[in-house]
Amino acid sequence: MSMKGPKRFLPMAWRVERVSPTEVYTFRWGRGSGVVTVHRGDIGSSHDNDQLIDTVHIGSDWADESDVATQARLWLRSRIGPRRRSA
Repeated sequence: MSMKGPKRFLPMAWRVERVSPTEVYTFRWGRGSGVVTVHRGDIGSSHDNDQLIDTVHIGSDWADESDVATQARLWLRSRIGPRRRSA
């Protein structure tokens, strides 16, 4: 059976970052995909791309959740700048 789309890059890791009460992003990284996808809002553990706003090409695979968190911080810093983020 052939799998199409992002589901073939399992396992996946998701990271939700709340920038403000109204600004939330979800970062998704599938093993072997070579990219982190950035989605507007909290998409949960969704595999779809309905809220996709960016794709970041990564030259390596993720080893654990801290790699996803690092990529999320880098993206936030580069896209939204030094705005204060809520915890």
